[in-house]
Parts: sequence; C-alpha cells; structure tokens
Amino acid sequence: MDFMFLSTSDQTVLNFDARAEIISKDRFFDRAKKYISTDPETLRYRQELFCDLLNSEEISRFLSDFSERLKEYSSLMQEQPGTKDGEQKMHNILVPTVYVEMTRFIHNSLSPHMQAAKSDAIKALFSLVSSDMESDEFKRLSQFYETNADKLRAVSSVTIGVNLNAVLEPKEAGLVSINSEQYKSGDLLDRILRMDFEKDEFHCLAPLVTLDKKLGYQDSQRVNFALLRAMSQVMNSGLAHCNSQCLRYAQKKLTAYYEMAESLAFVVEAIKRLRIFKDKNIPLCFPEISEDRGMHFVSLYDDGLCQAKPKDEIVPNTISLEPGVCCYILSGPNSGGKTVFLNSVAVAQYYFQLGMPVPAKKASLPICDAIFKVSVEEQANITPVGRFEKECITLSEVLGQFTENSLALIDEAFTSTSASEAVPIAANFIYELCRAGGKCVFITHHHELCDAQPGIKQCGSKVGYLHTQATDDRRTFTVHQGKADSGSYAQSIARKYGLLGESN
Repeated sequence: MDFMFLSTSDQTVLNFDARAEIISKDRFFDRAKKYISTDPETLRYRQELFCDLLNSEEISRFLSDFSERLKEYSSLMQEQPGTKDGEQKMHNILVPTVYVEMTRFIHNSLSPHMQAAKSDAIKALFSLVSSDMESDEFKRLSQFYETNADKLRAVSSVTIGVNLNAVLEPKEAGLVSINSEQYKSGDLLDRILRMDFEKDEFHCLAPLVTLDKKLGYQDSQRVNFALLRAMSQVMNSGLAHCNSQCLRYAQKKLTAYYEMAESLAFVVEAIKRLRIFKDKNIPLCFPEISEDRGMHFVSLYDDGLCQAKPKDEIVPNTISLEPGVCCYILSGPNSGGKTVFLNSVAVAQYYFQLGMPVPAKKASLPICDAIFKVSVEEQANITPVGRFEKECITLSEVLGQFTENSLALIDEAFTSTSASEAVPIAANFIYELCRAGGKCVFITHHHELCDAQPGIKQCGSKVGYLHTQATDDRRTFTVHQGKADSGSYAQSIARKYGLLGESN
C-alpha cells in the first residue's frame, strides 16, 4: 500500500511547472511536486486520509512515530556488498525482531481508533497488520521474538577501546563491553539542563556527536556494520535464530513497511503544516472538483502569511473566476495584495492536487494538467535587456505547453521595457492564452492593457478584470471584480506627500 496513491499503477503525477520562484521560498513545494495528481479518485483517497489525521491527533501522532521508526530502522533495509558472516548473523536476528515489534506497534496504536477512522489508507494499513498477525509465520516469529527481545532491549550502548599510534591517530579498535545504560554527554550545558552533576563511567569527557553528522552516511554505515559484526561475535551464542523461511517472510514484510517511508514522511510533513492553520483557527476545507473549469473561493487565506502571522493580521479573499473567462487582468496599487492573492491561488491549487485541504471556508477548483507561475522576482538579477529576453523565452515556453486544462499565474510581466512596447506584447500573449483555453490571472500596472488593445478586443468575454483597492492611502488587500480606477492610486499617493493642490 501507499499513503499517497491508491496503487502503484495509479500514480498519475503530472509535471507541475510552478517555476522556481514558488519553490525557492518554501522547500515543501519542491518535495510535493512528485505527489501532484490529476486523478479524482486519488485526490479523494488523500482527502479522506488528511481528514482522519486532522480529526484525530492520536492517529496523526501514530503516523509521525511510525515514520520516525522507519527512519531509525532504515539501515536494516540497505543492501551492503561484501557483508561478512558475523554482520549477517546479527542482521538476520534483528530483521524478524524489528518486524514483530513494528507490526505490534502499528496494531496496538491504531486498534483503539479504528471505529472513528474513515480513510481507506488507515483501514488498509490496519487490515494489513491484522491479517499478518493471524498468520502462522507471524506466530512463529513471535516465539522467536519473545526469546530474543529482552536480551536485545537490554543493549543501550557499547564501549569501544581504541589504540593510537605515535602521532595519536587510531590504529586499531575493539569492543570492550555491551552495556544496558546509555552514555551521557560530557557537555556542561547539557548536564545543567539535565540537572545531572554526578560523575560515573557513562559520562563522556566531551559532548556526544550524532554519527551521521560527524562521519557522513557512508562512513557511519561502515561503523554500524563493524559494530554489528563485533556484537554478533559476543552475543550470538545467547540468541535464538529463526529458519530461512521465516526470515524471508519477515524481510518481505519489513520491506513492505519500508516502501511506505517516503510517502509517509511527506504526509507527516504536510500534517505539521496544516496544524499551523488549525492552531490559528484559520478555516480549512476540501475543495469540490469544478467540472466547468471555474475557480471559486470563500475567505481564501494566503499560505505564506498564515505560516508567519496571526489570523487577525491576514485579510482573506472571496472571489470567483468564472468558467467562461480564460484570462483575468488584475491591477491595483503597489503593495495592495495582488501578488499575495496570486500566491494564495497557486498554493491552493497545489494543496488541492496533493489531496490536502486549502485555507478557505469553501472552495471549488478544477483539476489542472499544469500550473505556470511566472514572477518579476525571478528576473530580478538579470540586466534589463537580458531580463526582457528571459521573460519572452519563459512566456513562450508557457504558451507552448498551455492547454485548456492549464493554469497560468503571471506577475508583472514585461516591466523591463516601456509601456508602449509592453502593452501590445502582453495583449498578444493574453490573446494566445485565450485561444488555448485554460485559466490565467495576469497582474499588471499598465492600465492601458484593456479591451482597447486589438489583441484583448478579439478575446471578447474570454477576458475579465480584477482589481485591488486603496482609499486615502489605505490598502484593503482585497480583490474585487471589474476594472480599476487608473487615477485613484496615483492621486492618493500624491495627496499623501502634498503634491496635489487644494482643488484636488
């Protein structure tokens, strides 16, 4: 099973091109790209899962713990060429032990909450482990587990002796003891925080260091397997061994858990993100699928602002992008909320096609085959001539891939050239988008970009208008239907700085 897909043959991932700008600000979206789906049943499958996790902190906490355990045990699933007999013996003891522990952990964690669980993903996981626990193989492995568990649980640390050469470099090392107690950091601050001032043989002289961070993955794996070999030589005689058939069964089942690890880790990360909305009492909803290609939002909040600010400092937007309109031209005062609105639409579409709820009271969204977000920020470090050419190249690529099921979000294109040049180019770009169909929101500060332009005029009702407002220097940060008053922002700014006469 998989937490993000109904089946391995059902992984309908599209090549979502959200441009670098939306991803560079938030790495979550970079990891999310591979899970974007266009399949309605897959989206419903995920929505049910996220609904369960948002409604049950216990199930959510279980998945987080399950994910951490899979990370902790990941080294057991790594193929190591040249593995020696001692390492393999300890590996063969650990695999069935970990499998039995993991299966019991999943069953015991989920069992009290299954009546409330609605999602197929959680039900499938519980059914999988319940069926396993009834099998003869699991019962035999449980007997093996009971024999070894106490002995293995008693191992909390090892003591290693290292001999040095004349220049104080390690030349040889050996296992001194296997201990039931963990070593403690010798760092003074750590000891103060633990209120631990006693000294014994388990206090280090220096701070403990995470092995992976100090050595890197490959070196830490070599140390792990060297330890397994040494521990096997010491402990082997006191541990029971299972037969090859049971070992293969445990390996196969543990591999099935491990194959869930990547999608599970993403779900856990997504839930942490969604908890921020819940903790701030920001509404979350699962959008309906819009069959007519319209986009409708009631109280849509911007994801980026929600991550950083309290709810009362964020202005939501209620807006409809009608099905018959291909391109909406959005204008308004600087810092009036245009780019924030564009980002909120982009992220809402992303969340929707991940199967996640969106930060709104209500929403209806189409399933898109691609989303293109092009921002002036992407071109900020390019010279004016190079920047204009780069914009032309990027927008030409968008046109080449844009279909009736695509979404384009364009923020202040062609600002690196004069209005007299930019407006007709932008009008023709919008005309080509309208010919393809799909949906676009095009932010501009050029008020001349309207139906007076031949390219826009040819589009007819396929072009609509949105605007943000400002009254007496105050931005409302809300988006409204219709054309903006082109003179209102300039006059309000000029009035603020005393540049208008009394008659104005």
